[in-house]
Amino acid sequence: MAENERIRIKLEVAQRHYDVEIARATEVYYRKAEKIINDKILQFSKQWTYNDHQDILAKVLIDFVVKWIENEERLNEFDEELIPKMEELKALTDFVDID
Repeated sequence: MAENERIRIKLEVAQRHYDVEIARATEVYYRKAEKIINDKILQFSKQWTYNDHQDILAKVLIDFVVKWIENEERLNEFDEELIPKMEELKALTDFVDID
């Protein structure tokens, strides 16, 4: 089986069905995304009143993007702290020269 083999799957998000063509290797991610989105929609729909699924979907999207931005910034901060430490470690290993 080719690693980049494409398959068609059906996803249900906000009570709508979507046919998508994806790489077989990524199916598990699409299934997890489907569940996470629907769980978040259910959670938000219990917290807020809304007239249209579009309103709830917009809130879900905003929530996910804000979390994504926060994670990106944390990763960037981590990289900024990690790189100097890795350079120090490299200098130490160069100094110790183990043969």
